[in-house]
Order: sequence, then C-alpha cells, then structure tokens
Amino acid sequence: MDKRINYKINIDTIFASASSSGLSAIKTIRISGTKTKKIFKILTNRKLPKARFCKLVNLYDIKNSSIIDKAMVVWFSSPNTYTGENILEINIHGGNSVLDHLIENLLLIDGVREAKPGEFTKRAFTNNKMDFLEAEGVMDLINAETKFQKNLALQQVNGNLSTVIKVWNGRLLKLLAHYEGQIDFPEDEVPENIERRVLSQITDLIKEIEFFLSENKSGDVIRNGVEVAIVGNTNVGKSSLINQIVKKDIAIVSKTSGTTRDVIVSKVNLSNIPVIFSDTAGLKMSVRNNIEKQGINKAKKVIKNCHVKLLVIDVTKNLTKHILRLVCNKTLLVLNKIDLINKKKLYSVIKELNEKGLKKISFVSAKKGNGINTLLNDLEIYIKHKYKDVFFGDPVLTRTRHRTALKKCFNFLKKVNNDKDPELNAEDIRLSLNSLGNITGKYDVEKLLDIVFKDFCIGK
Repeated sequence: MDKRINYKINIDTIFASASSSGLSAIKTIRISGTKTKKIFKILTNRKLPKARFCKLVNLYDIKNSSIIDKAMVVWFSSPNTYTGENILEINIHGGNSVLDHLIENLLLIDGVREAKPGEFTKRAFTNNKMDFLEAEGVMDLINAETKFQKNLALQQVNGNLSTVIKVWNGRLLKLLAHYEGQIDFPEDEVPENIERRVLSQITDLIKEIEFFLSENKSGDVIRNGVEVAIVGNTNVGKSSLINQIVKKDIAIVSKTSGTTRDVIVSKVNLSNIPVIFSDTAGLKMSVRNNIEKQGINKAKKVIKNCHVKLLVIDVTKNLTKHILRLVCNKTLLVLNKIDLINKKKLYSVIKELNEKGLKKISFVSAKKGNGINTLLNDLEIYIKHKYKDVFFGDPVLTRTRHRTALKKCFNFLKKVNNDKDPELNAEDIRLSLNSLGNITGKYDVEKLLDIVFKDFCIGK
C-alpha cells in the first residue's frame, strides 16, 4: 500500500485558462472537480455529452441567459483524466472579453474557484496519477527551451527515473525482509552463504547509487544550463569574447584594466545545449581598491562552482604562473589576440603550453571575431563528452532535492554490515527506503509481510 504526504481532500472544483495570455484564435478553459457536470448543465442547458467527444454548444450567462460564446466542449470522465477527477474543457474564441465573461460566470457557481499555480498537477499527484518526479517533469517540459531539455523532461514525465527508483525500492524491501526475519525468528540460524549474498546485493546497490550521484550523471547541466566561466588575467579580452559569443555588447570593453567589476551573465543555446556564460573580473596578484577586490572574490566563487572554464590568455604576453594554476580537468584554454602576433610566436606559445601538458587549446581574435565558431564547436564537443551519460545515457537526477535524498539513502546503506544487530541493519534499510520515498513522494510499507513469508518460507 502506498503512503503519501497527506494533503487536504479536494473539495473545490477548480478552473484555469490552459492558453497563454493575450489575443489568440482559441482559448481553452480547463475545469476539474466534482462539480464539472453541474457546470456544463448550468452553462449550456444541455445533457452531459459522451466522454471524449467534442460538442459544439452555446454558453449562456447565468444571470440573464445571454450568450457568452459558441464553444467546443469536451467532457473527460474520472478516473481516466490528467487529474484523476472529472474534467471539462471549454474551447472559446480567444478574445479577452469572452474569457472574462466566462470566468465571471464560473465564479458565480458555489464551490468553484480559480486554480492556484500547479494545482491541476498537484491533484494528479494526490490521486496517484503521477509521482513527484513525473510532476516535476511536467513543469520542466513546460519550461524547456532546448531539445535536450525537452528530452530530459520527457524522460521524467514518462517515468524513466521513477522506474529506477521503484526497482531500488523493491530490492531494499527484500533486504529489509531478510533482517526482519532475523528479528522475528532469532532462533533460526541464517546460513553464511545467504549472509554473503545479502551483503553482496547491498554492495551492488551502493555502487549503482554512487554512479547516479556522480557529477557526470547530473541532469542539472541540462535542466538549469551548463555554467561556463570566462576567466583570465586583466585585459586579456574576456569581455570582448563574451560579446562575440552572445552576439551583442553586454560587457564594457576598455583598455583600462579592471573594467569588469561584477559577474556578467548571458544564456546561449549552443546546438540545443543551454549554456550560461559568465564574464568575470580579471584575476591578478595585487588589487588597487576594495571594489576591485570584491569583483575578484566574486570571480573566484564563479570559477569554483562552474561546470567549465574558458581560460583566456593573451598570446602577446608572457604566461603567468598564477593564471596557469587555474588549469584543471574542466578547463579549455583560449588563446586570444592571435591577430597581433606572427605564426612563429604563436607556435612558441603553443609549444610552451603543450610542454606543461595543456592540449585543449582554441585560437581566437575576440576583437575581430576570428575563431569564435571553432571555439564554440570545441566547447560543444567537450560538454557532450564530459556529460555523455546525461545527454545520451539513462535517466539522471535533475534536482538538488533528488541528489540530497539519494545521498541519504546511500549513507544509510553503507552502515549495513554483518557485525551489527539485525534491528540496527533493518532500521538503516528502513531509513534508506524513506529517503527513496522522498524522491518520488511515496513509500511502501505493507508489502513487507508478503515478502517475508515468500522469501523465508516461515512456517514450513
């Protein structure tokens, strides 16, 4: 039996426009709840139509029987609806006056009110039409701006991640049944090979969860965007570079060092990858004032939390050690101002970088725009390779909430071992189950008894 967070029983019938605001050819009003039949009869003076069939009807004003509009209505019968409740969809002409007139009449009916944000999906959850993950997927699908975001959201809406959690849940229930059996029947000695098998199953589960918790399985990079920090010394062309990337002047370009004091952010659709570029203050050993210091501190924070760094280097100047210290496994080197040096000097810089083990290098002239497309192509390849499990693999975690709950499950499972009392092991597994339940919004409790009898043959 599934237990879920207790919400107030849905008493009110709710409605909302399912169409965008402003003028349109058609607007759809969705109504959900026990009073949808009554609403149809009041507004149309007709009998309820057959479920899932369109019906052309006149809508009448409740107070004076004047016609509100000629509308196409569809009736959906519970429980086979989005919310699990009776639903009535009214398709009217898209003028605001028609919509306002209909809403005015709906509000005259007792027990009918406008829906709160997300309330239709919340009712779908409370009526077991979807779990938390699928509900979150619906919102992500609505907000998706790129193909990868849409595909990730569809995975969640279709229950791909929910299925993984469900499988883990079933395996944990069997493990819990094992330890519950030891508690209930302490006189029955458990063979050593069974204990080894149980611990092996726990180890396998820990490895699977650990893989899901790895950075490369973080769906945040698609859902929220890949955070790319443009970093480097002062006056190396970082602001010119971000202006070229986003194709507009969002950052001030000046010969005066330290012009960028704050972090300048812009979002770009990079071949269906949502990328958030951040232009940061120039990093240098000494600062002139407190404002410049604050800018550098903000830059360091962005650098620490970003997914990828574009380290911009001025090829006309000597490489500085404090900048090269920023190079790590999430860094792409960008050699800027290649239009200002000859090939011999450029090859010398490349050789020096290669000797330091730095191979991923792009060459640009941020001022003239040369090499920008190649840089973006290199960045795209790098992101897709680093997060290939997210872009092309199995279901992934898309929210911090998922990761936090799964981390708790992981930590509880790691506590289970043969040297502990069965009651302590059972409690750790129970806590692991509860943590999984926090991801989907439900947890199983009464299946346990059947599993105990089935797996342990008690009463034989």
